[in-house]
Amino acid sequence: MWGRRSLGIAFVALSMLAPWLHAGLAWAQAPGPATNSPSTRVNITIKARQFHPSPVLVPVGRPVVLIFHNQDAELHAFVPRRFLEGVPVHVDGNGAAQFGDTGLERVLIPSGGREEIHFVPAAIGTFEYRCDLPGHQMVGKIVVEHRLADLETAGERQTGMQGTP
Repeated sequence: MWGRRSLGIAFVALSMLAPWLHAGLAWAQAPGPATNSPSTRVNITIKARQFHPSPVLVPVGRPVVLIFHNQDAELHAFVPRRFLEGVPVHVDGNGAAQFGDTGLERVLIPSGGREEIHFVPAAIGTFEYRCDLPGHQMVGKIVVEHRLADLETAGERQTGMQGTP
């Protein structure tokens, strides 16, 4: 009888401890302070085999969400080349993400599809991305800059990007 009671007490104790342990693991795995910043959301339309707008401006070291809307009647791809090498990326949508040894290699976006690519840019510079499907010849540019205030003003005017909490 004592064995069952001890087992029951241990089970209750573990049940009460589990949420605390889970919260500790989530805290230990949480990214740095940049994730506390509002995300810069950039809508990019794919239409007539072109990325619109291009270039887009994003801040370095702050969360960014690129939202691709494929309005063409054909499949397209987002291939970041070396831009996102070694950068943690989260992809949501109805496309197909392909990852390799260095991180995100490409995302296929179906006709009428929508894909969100979440990341924190690690380096300042101008970076190309492309659609590498045969015959598509599509190239876009992402400009990663340091000054967030200037980006919000210029970006809202030029690219339609919006910062959201």
